[in-house]
Amino acid sequence: MESPIFHIASDSGRSFAITIDEVEQVSDDLIRTLIDIDLQTFSESTFSGYTARVLMLHGRVFLLRADGTVIGACVCMRSWERPHEVTILSMGIRPGWRGRGLGQRFVAGIMARIKQKGLRSVTLLVSRDNRRAVRVYEDTGFEVVHELERDTRTGETFLFMRAHLQEMAPVTELPEPV
Repeated sequence: MESPIFHIASDSGRSFAITIDEVEQVSDDLIRTLIDIDLQTFSESTFSGYTARVLMLHGRVFLLRADGTVIGACVCMRSWERPHEVTILSMGIRPGWRGRGLGQRFVAGIMARIKQKGLRSVTLLVSRDNRRAVRVYEDTGFEVVHELERDTRTGETFLFMRAHLQEMAPVTELPEPV
C-alpha cells in the first residue's frame, strides 16, 4: 500500500490516512467493491462483474482508501483515437465520505499518476446537471470542450471535458497488465 498522501478528520475528530492506489491484482472482492461503489454513485449500473474484471485487467483502476478501506474508485481507459489521452469512465466516492474535498484530491492524484506515465491529457463525460461533479472536474483543471446532444432515453445532456497534463511530453507505453 502507498504511504498516506494526506489525512482527513471526521466529525468525531478521528483522523484517517487517505491514499490512492492503482489496482495491481484483480480479486472477486475488489470486483464487488468496484460494482458497489458504482451502484452507490450512479442511478443505473455501469459495470457487470465481467466488465469490471476486464477494466481492471486492461484499463487502469485507482482506489481511494481511508486507513486501508476502499472509499472511492476511478476507472480509466486509454483512447484509441488519441493514444496520449486517458478517459475517465467512472469515478465515485462512497456516501458519507462526500463533500470533504476528497473528489478533487482523488482526481488530482490520478492525474498526477497519469502524467507520470507520460500521457498528455484526460477526458470524461459528465451530466451537465451534476453541478457538484462538474465543479470537482473544473477545480482540477478540466474544461468543457463541448456539450453532447440530449440523451433521448434519459433526457440528460452531457459535457465532454478535457484536462491537459503536458503539451509535448513523450508518449510512453503503459506497463503490461498483471
